[in-house]
Amino acid sequence: MNRSLVVLLSATALLAGGCVSNPLKPAEQAADKPAAASTTADGKDYRTVKSRDGSFDGEIWGKPAKNSKFTSLQIGMSQSEVEDKIGRSSDMKSYVTGKAWIPFYFGTDGHRFETYYKGQGSLIYTGGGIGGGRGVLIGINHDATEDGYQ
Repeated sequence: MNRSLVVLLSATALLAGGCVSNPLKPAEQAADKPAAASTTADGKDYRTVKSRDGSFDGEIWGKPAKNSKFTSLQIGMSQSEVEDKIGRSSDMKSYVTGKAWIPFYFGTDGHRFETYYKGQGSLIYTGGGIGGGRGVLIGINHDATEDGYQ
């Protein structure tokens, strides 16, 4: 009986510790690590980059197409800034992340949405929330074969 209680309390403490973690990696934790560059299983280039204010890491997949609108974008821009620079997308999808199911998680990474641009690729935002709103750019997917619709 006593061991079961200790195991239960330990597991609860571990779970509670995971609930308060920052959804986007703080700059202080990654300050000693350079931006990682690698290749995905489908052969696309992949790298992590700091947001423009240095507060979190974002992701970039693929190489920009010639005359790509995406080259003027920076991780950490708001959706409004992105749309002012490159225009509105032709399609969008939203989805719930696993963090949305964590009890008492009030961070901005519970929901994400991805916007599609024909011949450019897609952009991933976080922070819009289930009730709508504007997000923060956390991912750029360069894909010249993108048809612009989900």
